[in-house]
Amino acid sequence: MEKQDVIAFFNRRASTWDAEMVKNDAVIGNILDNAQVGEGMEILDVACGTGVMIPYYLERKVSSVTGIDISPEMAKIAAEKFAGAPAVRIICGDVEEYPFDRQFDRIVVYNAFPHFPQPKKLIQVLAGLLKEGGRLTIAHGASREAIDNHHSGPACQISNGLMPADSLKKLFDPYFDVEILISNSRMYQVSGVKRDPLAHSHCGVTHSHGGLTHTHSRGEEAHCHTPAENATPLEELLVLMKYLVSHNDAHAQEVADLARELRGAGKDAAYDEIMDAVSDFDMVNAKLDAILRKLTAEELC
Repeated sequence: MEKQDVIAFFNRRASTWDAEMVKNDAVIGNILDNAQVGEGMEILDVACGTGVMIPYYLERKVSSVTGIDISPEMAKIAAEKFAGAPAVRIICGDVEEYPFDRQFDRIVVYNAFPHFPQPKKLIQVLAGLLKEGGRLTIAHGASREAIDNHHSGPACQISNGLMPADSLKKLFDPYFDVEILISNSRMYQVSGVKRDPLAHSHCGVTHSHGGLTHTHSRGEEAHCHTPAENATPLEELLVLMKYLVSHNDAHAQEVADLARELRGAGKDAAYDEIMDAVSDFDMVNAKLDAILRKLTAEELC
């Protein structure tokens, strides 16, 4: 999938988009409730299209809505519709490249996520556009199956398909504490709060690797991996895996926090590469954690 193909497709559909739009007010309300969109907030509506979601934000008395869409025809219609709304700004641009002049309280990607060629990169970029404690929501007003069926038609060339919600959560995990994970017959939503880097401040246990000394906030107990005397091989394995998962998580978070400083130094490419690696590492660690929980449950039976 190429971005130019996405632009061309939505440019062609822009003039009839509103007439063909099917909306469920109750589902949209549920999505925005889960996203905790409320009064006084600054909202970024990613892939805003013709501005379908903007009236719902304004009804909640947000302070501003910035809508961005890569399709010039879509953005043009949205700008015309909300020309008289001082709280609304419409941008025609690529959200992954656009030089925003602010961060946002809430970012919403509604009915658009499968059309982004690099989902992992998108999540990274959006994390950087949120204020600390801000919330990212990716949602669809229909089931995953319905979305994939819909995209099997003319849109098949500009859709990656809608990934399972738990797979999307793994892309969120390096940056967000995910609190909403819904995939049912009515809707799809993954939503998380941007993690505060200070919550992972370097204090607690000191480790030394090749002369480099650093500390973790996780606490000594989380990093203790000495099995009890006379432990069985399985018990030793569980203790070691528990240590490995917690230790890996702490190191991955340290790398992510320190890598963010590269952006300030103008090393965006290096930052992107590191965050790609951290995201992959986090997915492997999540698999280890799942195995650990399964083995632990079996041992307790």
